[in-house]
Amino acid sequence: MNSYTAGIIVIGDEILSGRTQDTNSNFIADKLTKEGIKLEEILVIQDVKEIIKKNVINFSSKYSYVFTTGGIGPTHDDITSESISEAFQLNCETNIQAFEILNNYYPEGEFNESRQRMAKMPVGSELILNPMTAAPGFKIKNIFVLPGVPEIMQVMFLELIKTLKKGKAKLITTINTNLYESKIAIELKNIQNNYKDASIGSYPYFNLAAKSGGVNIVVSSWTINSLDPIVVEITNMIELKGGKSSIV
Repeated sequence: MNSYTAGIIVIGDEILSGRTQDTNSNFIADKLTKEGIKLEEILVIQDVKEIIKKNVINFSSKYSYVFTTGGIGPTHDDITSESISEAFQLNCETNIQAFEILNNYYPEGEFNESRQRMAKMPVGSELILNPMTAAPGFKIKNIFVLPGVPEIMQVMFLELIKTLKKGKAKLITTINTNLYESKIAIELKNIQNNYKDASIGSYPYFNLAAKSGGVNIVVSSWTINSLDPIVVEITNMIELKGGKSSIV
């Protein structure tokens, strides 16, 4: 079993309404998997203080690492910092280092009261630096609080992940076949039963223009050292069924 686990909490009414697409979770999930950290849950929630507090506490107790995105900007509805402070019964105060970073970033007279809100965070927080627009995220306990803007979040996360303790990277191989799921479903189930430490998923696709389709079979494992025996068994099965396969 993987030693390090993670959960993501996406905070924002704009995500739930469909006005904004969440690409942050996909980015974080991909990087975590490659670094040997098992992402177990992604949750999208409203900008409501009690909901944020409840879920942050819950995730913090379940996972090694918790990543939140959204709600740390300068406007009235950016309440993530305040909510997390209350969740852990900590004061939400101006972080002197964050204040100085922001004060130096903005031209004289433009570091107004609204922008100063971005320097407020739970007492005892460690800064997550932002090389693009200066406004930092923060870490408190096992919670890593990041902005919602994808371009900024990604740059910050790539530096952040270097500091985390990691496990064994997940092995993943994808096999493409022109056979349909219904033709190989029983055989895939039997192969899965023979390899309890691996996961075998089948994901059908269809090309409407070409009127053809098939299946992408994804084989993965956190624990075994090689997927080769499973891949060979699947490709041999496909060949016996009269299909073609390739590793993608």
